[in-house]
Amino acid sequence: MKITIFYSSIHKTRGNTYVIIDAFAQGARAANATVDIVFLAEKEIQPCMACLKCWTKTPGKCVIPDDMASLLNQFMESDIVVMATPVYIHNVTGIMKTFLDRMMPIIDPHLVKMENGYTGHVKKHQTYPKFGLIATGAFPEQKCCEFVSQYFNRLALELYSDVVFEICRGQAILLKMGEKTPLGPMVDEYKKDVRKAGREVVENLKISEAIANRLDQLFVPEEMYIEQANHYWDSRISHYEK
Repeated sequence: MKITIFYSSIHKTRGNTYVIIDAFAQGARAANATVDIVFLAEKEIQPCMACLKCWTKTPGKCVIPDDMASLLNQFMESDIVVMATPVYIHNVTGIMKTFLDRMMPIIDPHLVKMENGYTGHVKKHQTYPKFGLIATGAFPEQKCCEFVSQYFNRLALELYSDVVFEICRGQAILLKMGEKTPLGPMVDEYKKDVRKAGREVVENLKISEAIANRLDQLFVPEEMYIEQANHYWDSRISHYEK
């Protein structure tokens, strides 16, 4: 199985999202999958010009000479593509959105009414990869990633595919900060479960209910998280006021 993780944090390996990516990749590789992590922040991806030439003049080929052509090839050659993003203003990062906007070459321009009642595009390719989602947010509740989840589930429908797993993590700032606190053992257990999830996706094309439930558990109560987060920001702000 070939898995490609498209990762859109500007912080790269220093990001909270990468903690999950790394653990998931370890688990998937242990199950003999080939896993490639693409750091989108390192790629040259220009904004879509909406010229529509990839639908008309040069069907399937974008006229912009950057890294996107090779990224689309990698996308289409994968069995599973994992979209990994921190949540910025309740959505994907700008880097991720620019990448997704440039997917028009793999879509047919003609419209069709789909079985689910939505209008979509005629199927251009015989097969598309399955989707996975890794999303992290700094709000205290798990549902801080719900809009991103809805977004990728709708995109998967457009590409005649589906999302086979989601790992969404509220309180994500604790993935790194918690390593140096009494929360360290809890974070370690979480990463172990993510590794198990990676293995399960390769072996079963899904995450078991038991692992999914553990991955959804909060690190700390929401009220405690909010109190500590506000205290942290007050201390940061006061530092610059001196």
